[in-house]
Amino acid sequence: MSVLFSLIFMLINLAFGRVIYQYFKNSYVENYNKYLYSRGQAIIDKTEINPDVIALPDSGESIRVFYHLNEGRPKIVFQSPGTISKLNVPYRSGITDSLGQYGIYLKKENYDGRPVELMLTVSDQSLKQRLAKFTRLTIGITSISLIISSLLAFLASGWLLKPIRSIANQARGINTERLGERIKSSETHDELQQLSQTINEMIARIENEQQARNNFFAAASHELRTPLANLRAQTEFELMDRESKSDRKLLSDQLTEISRLQSIVEQFLLISEFNSKGITLIKSRVDIIEQLLKVFSKNQPEADKRNIKYNIHFSEEMSTFELYADGSKMELVWQNLIYNAIKYATENTILVCKVKTYNGQFSVTFENSIAREFVEVYELRTPFSKGSGKTSGSGLGLWICNEIVQAHSGQMKLQSEKHRFFVTISIPI
Repeated sequence: MSVLFSLIFMLINLAFGRVIYQYFKNSYVENYNKYLYSRGQAIIDKTEINPDVIALPDSGESIRVFYHLNEGRPKIVFQSPGTISKLNVPYRSGITDSLGQYGIYLKKENYDGRPVELMLTVSDQSLKQRLAKFTRLTIGITSISLIISSLLAFLASGWLLKPIRSIANQARGINTERLGERIKSSETHDELQQLSQTINEMIARIENEQQARNNFFAAASHELRTPLANLRAQTEFELMDRESKSDRKLLSDQLTEISRLQSIVEQFLLISEFNSKGITLIKSRVDIIEQLLKVFSKNQPEADKRNIKYNIHFSEEMSTFELYADGSKMELVWQNLIYNAIKYATENTILVCKVKTYNGQFSVTFENSIAREFVEVYELRTPFSKGSGKTSGSGLGLWICNEIVQAHSGQMKLQSEKHRFFVTISIPI
C-alpha cells in the first residue's frame, strides 16, 4: 500500500511539479526580460549621435552602440570590451542569448534620420544559477514531501490493516477443537465488521455440520455395536459346533471380519468422543509389556498369513514396565500400530518392536519394511488418510493413536526411509 501510494504520489507530483516549475520559470525569465528591457531603454534614451553622447553601462553590463550606413553596413560608435564583440547583430529587436551572454537589442530613430541601435548584454550565469537553485529547491521539496508522505502512508496503512491482522490472528487460532469461539469485532458498520460476521457465520455452519457428523457417528456406532456383538456370539457358537475343516475356516474368516468391523465401530465412537467433549482418560497402573504381548498374540493369525515374524526387544536398562495411563485406550494404540505394521509390511519380513525407558519417558518403537522407498508421513496424521497397500482401511488408525498419545502428554513420531517405516511412541512414565 505504501509503495503504491508513493508511486501514485510521485507521478502526480512530478506532473504538477513540472507545470508549477515551468510557470515560475517563465514568470522569473519574463520579469528578468522586463528589467533588461527597461535598462536597455534607459541607456538608449540617453544615447545620441552627432554629437555622440554615450550612456555608460553599470558593472557587469556590456553595450554596443552603432548605426547602419546607407549601404547597410553597421557603423560602431562605442563597444564594451569582451564577448559582446563576437555577437552578431540580431535581425530584429528583442532578447538574445548566445555565447554565455544574455541581452537585448533595441533601435531608436535619431533626429537626422539615422536610427541609433543598442545591444545590452550581461552574463547569463546569474540567470542560470537562479534557475538551477529553483530547480534544486523544487526537487528537494518534492523529495522531502515524497519521503514524508510515504512514511505517513506506511504508518497509516499499518494502522488501517491492524483490524485485519487481528481478524487473521483470531481466525488462525480457531480449529475443529475450538469451533465454539468467534471472532470479536467492533460495531463499526463497515467492511471489517461485515468480514468478521461472514467468518463467524461460516464457523457456525462448520460447527453445525461437524456436530451433525459427530451425532451420526455416535448414533451409527451405537446402532452397529449390538448386531455386531450378536453376530460375533453366533459365529463363535457355530464355530465350536462345526467339525468340518472348510466350515471352521469360513467361520474363522467371518469372525476375523466381524472383529475388524467392531474395531472400526469403536474408532468411530472415539471420533465422536474426541470431537464432542474431548478424550476422557481413566488412568491406572498399566503393564505395557503385558499389553504388547497380548496384542502381538492377538494379531498372530494375520501375521502368519503374510509370513511376518516378530522380533520384540526389551531394553535391559528399563526402570519399570508400568505406565500410569488409560489401559483400554493404550491397548487400542498398540492394536492399531501392530495391525498397520502387519498390513503394510512386505511379506516374508520381520516386524521389530523395541521397548525402553529413558529420562522419565516410556518409549515403544515399531519398525517394518515397506514396498515403497518412503511415504509422506505428515499426511498419515490426518483422519481418513492412509498409505498405499494391498489391503484397505478406514484411515483413522494413526490419527486416533496420535490423539490418544497426545492426551497422555506424549508424542508419536513417524519416519520413513530406505523402504523402512518407523513409529515411535513416547509417554511420560
